Amino acid sequence: MKEKVKSTISKFDMLTDCRKVTVALSGGADSVALLYSLYLLKEELGISLSACHVNHNLRGEESDGDELFVRRLCRMLDIPLYVRNIRVSDYVGKHESIELVARRIRYSFFSELGNDRIIATAHTASDNCETVLINLIRGTALSGMCGIPPKRDNVIRPLIDCTREEIEQFCRENSLGYVTDSTNLSDDYTRNKLRLGIIPELKKINPSLMAAVGRMSQAAALDDKYLDKLASDEKEKACKDGKYYVPALCSLDECILRRVATMILEENDIPTSTLTITKTVQIIKDGKGKINPCQFKFVQIRKKHLFVVTDETKFRKI
Repeated sequence: MKEKVKSTISKFDMLTDCRKVTVALSGGADSVALLYSLYLLKEELGISLSACHVNHNLRGEESDGDELFVRRLCRMLDIPLYVRNIRVSDYVGKHESIELVARRIRYSFFSELGNDRIIATAHTASDNCETVLINLIRGTALSGMCGIPPKRDNVIRPLIDCTREEIEQFCRENSLGYVTDSTNLSDDYTRNKLRLGIIPELKKINPSLMAAVGRMSQAAALDDKYLDKLASDEKEKACKDGKYYVPALCSLDECILRRVATMILEENDIPTSTLTITKTVQIIKDGKGKINPCQFKFVQIRKKHLFVVTDETKFRKI
Protein backbone atom coordinates (compact mmCIF):
# COMPACT_ATOMS: atom_id res chain seq x y z
CA MET A 1 0.00 0.00 0.00
CA LYS A 2 2.92 2.33 0.68
CA GLU A 3 3.85 2.26 -3.01
CA LYS A 4 0.25 2.93 -4.03
CA VAL A 5 0.18 5.98 -1.76
CA LYS A 6 3.44 7.20 -3.28
CA SER A 7 2.05 6.67 -6.79
CA THR A 8 -1.19 8.53 -5.99
CA ILE A 9 0.74 11.49 -4.57
CA SER A 10 2.78 11.65 -7.78
CA LYS A 11 -0.18 11.10 -10.14
CA PHE A 12 -2.16 14.03 -8.72
CA ASP A 13 0.83 16.31 -7.97
CA MET A 14 -0.24 16.46 -4.34
CA LEU A 15 3.00 17.90 -2.98
CA THR A 16 3.83 20.37 -5.74
CA ASP A 17 3.60 23.54 -3.65
CA CYS A 18 4.41 22.42 -0.10
CA ARG A 19 6.32 19.84 1.91
CA LYS A 20 4.66 20.54 5.27
CA VAL A 21 1.94 17.87 5.72
CA THR A 22 -0.58 17.52 8.55
CA VAL A 23 -2.66 14.33 8.68
CA ALA A 24 -6.28 14.60 9.86
CA LEU A 25 -6.11 11.75 12.37
CA SER A 26 -9.34 10.33 13.77
CA GLY A 27 -7.72 7.17 15.11
CA GLY A 28 -9.64 4.90 12.75
CA ALA A 29 -7.91 2.39 10.48
CA ASP A 30 -7.91 4.71 7.46
CA SER A 31 -6.27 7.68 9.15
CA VAL A 32 -3.80 5.50 11.07
CA ALA A 33 -2.75 3.81 7.82
CA LEU A 34 -2.39 7.21 6.16
CA LEU A 35 -0.25 8.58 8.98
CA TYR A 36 2.00 5.52 9.07
CA SER A 37 2.43 5.29 5.28
CA LEU A 38 3.48 8.96 5.17
CA TYR A 39 5.73 8.34 8.19
CA LEU A 40 7.48 5.59 6.20
CA LEU A 41 7.72 7.84 3.12
CA LYS A 42 8.62 11.14 4.79
CA GLU A 43 12.34 10.97 4.01
CA GLU A 44 11.74 9.87 0.43
CA LEU A 45 9.11 12.55 -0.13
CA GLY A 46 11.06 15.19 1.77
CA ILE A 47 8.12 16.17 3.99
CA SER A 48 7.77 17.33 7.58
CA LEU A 49 4.89 15.43 9.14
CA SER A 50 2.39 16.36 11.85
CA ALA A 51 -1.18 15.37 12.76
CA CYS A 52 -4.38 16.99 13.99
CA HIS A 53 -7.39 15.55 15.81
CA VAL A 54 -10.86 16.86 16.60
CA ASN A 55 -12.68 15.37 19.60
CA HIS A 56 -16.33 16.01 18.68
CA ASN A 57 -17.61 14.78 22.07
CA LEU A 58 -20.43 12.89 20.36
CA ARG A 59 -19.82 9.45 21.89
CA GLY A 60 -18.91 10.20 25.49
CA GLU A 61 -16.05 8.07 26.82
CA GLU A 62 -15.52 6.54 23.38
CA SER A 63 -14.65 9.99 21.94
CA ASP A 64 -12.22 10.62 24.79
CA GLY A 65 -10.70 7.19 24.18
CA ASP A 66 -10.12 8.08 20.52
CA GLU A 67 -8.28 11.24 21.57
CA LEU A 68 -6.14 9.33 24.06
CA PHE A 69 -5.26 6.72 21.41
CA VAL A 70 -4.26 9.42 18.92
CA ARG A 71 -2.08 11.18 21.49
CA ARG A 72 -0.28 7.92 22.33
CA LEU A 73 0.26 7.04 18.66
CA CYS A 74 1.77 10.42 17.80
CA ARG A 75 3.94 10.32 20.90
CA MET A 76 5.21 6.87 19.90
CA LEU A 77 6.06 8.04 16.36
CA ASP A 78 7.40 11.39 17.63
CA ILE A 79 4.92 13.30 15.43
CA PRO A 80 3.63 16.75 16.52
CA LEU A 81 -0.13 16.71 17.22
CA TYR A 82 -2.71 19.51 17.27
CA VAL A 83 -5.97 18.77 19.09
CA ARG A 84 -9.32 20.58 19.14
CA ASN A 85 -11.80 19.46 21.81
CA ILE A 86 -15.29 20.76 21.08
CA ARG A 87 -18.89 19.77 21.81
CA VAL A 88 -20.32 19.66 18.29
CA SER A 89 -23.92 19.26 19.49
CA ASP A 90 -23.77 22.82 20.88
CA TYR A 91 -23.26 24.18 17.36
CA VAL A 92 -26.03 22.32 15.51
CA GLY A 93 -28.68 24.71 14.24
CA LYS A 94 -32.21 24.07 13.10
CA HIS A 95 -32.42 21.78 10.05
CA GLU A 96 -28.68 20.99 10.28
CA SER A 97 -27.24 17.50 10.59
CA ILE A 98 -24.58 16.72 13.17
CA GLU A 99 -22.42 15.16 10.45
CA LEU A 100 -22.36 18.35 8.36
CA VAL A 101 -21.69 20.57 11.38
CA ALA A 102 -18.86 18.28 12.49
CA ARG A 103 -17.36 18.47 9.02
CA ARG A 104 -17.60 22.27 9.04
CA ILE A 105 -15.83 22.42 12.40
CA ARG A 106 -13.06 20.09 11.19
CA TYR A 107 -12.36 22.13 8.07
CA SER A 108 -12.44 25.35 10.09
CA PHE A 109 -9.79 23.79 12.36
CA PHE A 110 -7.72 22.89 9.30
CA SER A 111 -7.83 26.53 8.18
CA GLU A 112 -6.77 27.74 11.61
CA LEU A 113 -3.66 25.59 11.42
CA GLY A 114 -2.46 27.88 8.64
CA ASN A 115 -2.21 28.07 4.87
CA ASP A 116 1.47 27.16 4.96
CA ARG A 117 0.70 23.45 5.18
CA ILE A 118 -1.08 20.66 3.31
CA ILE A 119 -3.87 18.77 5.10
CA ALA A 120 -3.99 15.06 4.26
CA THR A 121 -7.35 13.38 4.88
CA ALA A 122 -7.92 9.63 4.85
CA HIS A 123 -10.68 9.37 2.24
CA THR A 124 -10.41 6.07 0.37
CA ALA A 125 -11.63 4.43 -2.83
CA SER A 126 -14.34 2.85 -0.69
CA ASP A 127 -15.46 6.28 0.60
CA ASN A 128 -15.50 7.57 -2.97
CA CYS A 129 -17.66 4.68 -4.15
CA GLU A 130 -20.14 5.26 -1.33
CA THR A 131 -20.27 9.00 -2.07
CA VAL A 132 -20.94 8.44 -5.78
CA LEU A 133 -23.72 5.95 -5.01
CA ILE A 134 -25.33 8.33 -2.50
CA ASN A 135 -25.25 11.12 -5.10
CA LEU A 136 -26.77 8.85 -7.76
CA ILE A 137 -29.57 7.82 -5.40
CA ARG A 138 -30.35 11.50 -4.79
CA GLY A 139 -30.43 12.30 -8.52
CA THR A 140 -27.07 13.96 -9.03
CA ALA A 141 -25.81 15.88 -12.03
CA LEU A 142 -22.36 15.22 -13.50
CA SER A 143 -20.59 16.95 -10.61
CA GLY A 144 -21.93 14.37 -8.16
CA MET A 145 -20.45 11.55 -10.22
CA CYS A 146 -17.01 13.10 -9.75
CA GLY A 147 -17.07 11.84 -6.19
CA ILE A 148 -14.34 12.91 -3.76
CA PRO A 149 -11.58 14.93 -5.45
CA PRO A 150 -8.04 13.59 -4.86
CA LYS A 151 -6.87 17.17 -4.33
CA ARG A 152 -8.67 20.44 -3.60
CA ASP A 153 -6.90 23.63 -2.55
CA ASN A 154 -4.53 22.57 0.25
CA VAL A 155 -6.36 19.31 1.07
CA ILE A 156 -5.00 16.07 -0.38
CA ARG A 157 -6.29 12.48 -0.22
CA PRO A 158 -3.38 10.07 -0.73
CA LEU A 159 -5.56 6.98 0.01
CA ILE A 160 -8.12 7.74 -2.70
CA ASP A 161 -6.95 4.74 -4.78
CA CYS A 162 -6.82 2.36 -1.80
CA THR A 163 -9.75 0.21 -0.69
CA ARG A 164 -10.78 -0.31 2.92
CA GLU A 165 -9.69 -3.96 2.65
CA GLU A 166 -6.18 -2.93 1.55
CA ILE A 167 -5.96 -0.50 4.44
CA GLU A 168 -6.99 -3.06 7.05
CA GLN A 169 -4.46 -5.51 5.62
CA PHE A 170 -1.74 -2.81 5.82
CA CYS A 171 -2.63 -2.24 9.47
CA ARG A 172 -2.36 -5.97 10.21
CA GLU A 173 0.97 -6.31 8.39
CA ASN A 174 2.44 -3.42 10.34
CA SER A 175 0.83 -4.32 13.69
CA LEU A 176 -1.00 -1.00 13.75
CA GLY A 177 -3.77 -0.61 16.29
CA TYR A 178 -6.74 1.63 15.62
CA VAL A 179 -10.07 2.59 17.13
CA THR A 180 -13.48 1.71 15.71
CA ASP A 181 -16.32 4.22 15.70
CA SER A 182 -19.34 2.25 17.00
CA THR A 183 -21.68 4.22 14.73
CA ASN A 184 -19.93 2.69 11.69
CA LEU A 185 -21.30 -0.71 12.72
CA SER A 186 -24.90 0.51 12.53
CA ASP A 187 -27.03 0.72 9.41
CA ASP A 188 -28.93 3.75 10.71
CA TYR A 189 -27.32 6.09 8.19
CA THR A 190 -27.50 6.01 4.39
CA ARG A 191 -23.75 5.55 3.99
CA ASN A 192 -23.66 2.63 6.38
CA LYS A 193 -26.64 0.99 4.67
CA LEU A 194 -24.69 1.13 1.41
CA ARG A 195 -21.47 -0.03 3.07
CA LEU A 196 -23.01 -2.96 4.92
CA GLY A 197 -25.78 -4.03 2.55
CA ILE A 198 -25.72 -2.71 -1.03
CA ILE A 199 -22.02 -2.56 -1.89
CA PRO A 200 -21.31 -6.20 -0.94
CA GLU A 201 -24.04 -7.23 -3.41
CA LEU A 202 -22.60 -4.99 -6.15
CA LYS A 203 -19.14 -6.48 -5.57
CA LYS A 204 -20.59 -9.91 -6.35
CA ILE A 205 -21.27 -8.52 -9.85
CA ASN A 206 -17.92 -6.71 -10.13
CA PRO A 207 -15.26 -7.55 -7.51
CA SER A 208 -13.27 -4.51 -8.75
CA LEU A 209 -16.17 -2.16 -8.05
CA MET A 210 -14.08 0.43 -6.15
CA ALA A 211 -11.52 0.72 -8.94
CA ALA A 212 -14.26 0.90 -11.59
CA VAL A 213 -16.09 3.70 -9.77
CA GLY A 214 -12.77 5.46 -9.22
CA ARG A 215 -12.02 5.45 -12.97
CA MET A 216 -15.49 6.77 -13.72
CA SER A 217 -15.12 9.52 -11.11
CA GLN A 218 -11.81 10.69 -12.51
CA ALA A 219 -13.16 10.68 -16.09
CA ALA A 220 -16.27 12.58 -14.98
CA ALA A 221 -14.09 15.11 -13.13
CA LEU A 222 -12.14 15.87 -16.32
CA ASP A 223 -15.38 16.42 -18.26
CA ASP A 224 -16.84 18.52 -15.46
CA LYS A 225 -13.75 20.73 -15.29
CA TYR A 226 -13.83 21.31 -19.05
CA LEU A 227 -17.53 22.20 -19.07
CA ASP A 228 -16.98 24.60 -16.16
CA LYS A 229 -14.23 26.33 -18.15
CA LEU A 230 -16.56 26.73 -21.14
CA ALA A 231 -19.29 28.10 -18.89
CA SER A 232 -16.91 30.52 -17.19
CA ASP A 233 -15.72 31.86 -20.54
CA GLU A 234 -19.31 32.36 -21.76
CA LYS A 235 -20.29 34.07 -18.51
CA GLU A 236 -17.46 36.56 -18.88
CA LYS A 237 -18.45 37.27 -22.50
CA ALA A 238 -22.04 38.01 -21.46
CA CYS A 239 -21.11 40.16 -18.46
CA LYS A 240 -20.69 43.92 -18.48
CA ASP A 241 -20.76 46.19 -15.43
CA GLY A 242 -22.14 43.42 -13.22
CA LYS A 243 -25.10 42.59 -15.47
CA TYR A 244 -25.55 39.83 -18.01
CA TYR A 245 -26.80 40.23 -21.58
CA VAL A 246 -29.73 37.83 -21.84
CA PRO A 247 -29.68 37.17 -25.64
CA ALA A 248 -26.07 36.00 -25.28
CA LEU A 249 -27.06 33.65 -22.46
CA CYS A 250 -30.05 32.33 -24.40
CA SER A 251 -27.78 31.29 -27.27
CA LEU A 252 -25.96 28.83 -25.03
CA ASP A 253 -26.64 25.11 -24.87
CA GLU A 254 -28.72 24.38 -21.78
CA CYS A 255 -25.88 22.34 -20.24
CA ILE A 256 -23.63 25.42 -20.31
CA LEU A 257 -26.46 27.82 -19.44
CA ARG A 258 -27.24 25.92 -16.23
CA ARG A 259 -23.59 26.12 -15.24
CA VAL A 260 -23.49 29.84 -15.98
CA ALA A 261 -26.63 30.36 -13.88
CA THR A 262 -25.05 28.35 -11.05
CA MET A 263 -21.88 30.46 -11.18
CA ILE A 264 -23.86 33.73 -11.12
CA LEU A 265 -25.84 32.57 -8.09
CA GLU A 266 -22.73 31.35 -6.26
CA GLU A 267 -20.91 34.64 -6.88
CA ASN A 268 -23.80 36.43 -5.19
CA ASP A 269 -23.93 34.04 -2.21
CA ILE A 270 -27.28 32.61 -3.28
CA PRO A 271 -27.89 28.91 -2.41
CA THR A 272 -27.71 26.82 -5.58
CA SER A 273 -30.52 24.31 -5.18
CA THR A 274 -31.84 22.53 -8.27
CA LEU A 275 -35.05 24.57 -7.99
CA THR A 276 -33.23 27.92 -7.82
CA ILE A 277 -31.01 27.07 -10.79
CA THR A 278 -34.03 25.88 -12.82
CA LYS A 279 -35.99 29.07 -12.06
CA THR A 280 -33.02 31.24 -13.01
CA VAL A 281 -32.59 29.41 -16.31
CA GLN A 282 -36.32 29.74 -17.00
CA ILE A 283 -36.45 33.54 -16.62
CA ILE A 284 -33.37 33.80 -18.85
CA LYS A 285 -35.12 31.72 -21.54
CA ASP A 286 -38.35 33.72 -21.14
CA GLY A 287 -36.44 36.99 -21.34
CA LYS A 288 -38.46 38.32 -18.40
CA GLY A 289 -39.36 37.60 -14.81
CA LYS A 290 -38.07 37.87 -11.25
CA ILE A 291 -37.23 35.36 -8.55
CA ASN A 292 -36.49 35.81 -4.86
CA PRO A 293 -34.18 32.84 -4.18
CA CYS A 294 -33.22 33.93 -0.65
CA GLN A 295 -33.96 36.67 1.83
CA PHE A 296 -33.24 40.21 0.56
CA LYS A 297 -31.83 38.98 -2.78
CA PHE A 298 -33.59 39.20 -6.13
CA VAL A 299 -32.73 38.03 -9.62
CA GLN A 300 -34.60 39.74 -12.47
CA ILE A 301 -34.51 40.31 -16.20
CA ARG A 302 -34.88 43.94 -17.27
CA LYS A 303 -34.05 45.61 -20.59
CA LYS A 304 -32.48 42.38 -21.89
CA HIS A 305 -30.15 42.11 -18.91
CA LEU A 306 -30.08 39.91 -15.83
CA PHE A 307 -29.44 41.62 -12.48
CA VAL A 308 -28.84 40.40 -8.95
CA VAL A 309 -29.67 42.96 -6.26
CA THR A 310 -29.78 42.83 -2.48
CA ASP A 311 -33.12 44.46 -1.60
CA GLU A 312 -36.36 45.31 -3.34
CA THR A 313 -36.01 49.09 -2.87
CA LYS A 314 -32.70 49.10 -4.71
CA PHE A 315 -34.18 46.71 -7.23
CA ARG A 316 -36.97 49.15 -8.16
CA LYS A 317 -34.38 51.86 -8.87
CA ILE A 318 -32.54 49.85 -11.53
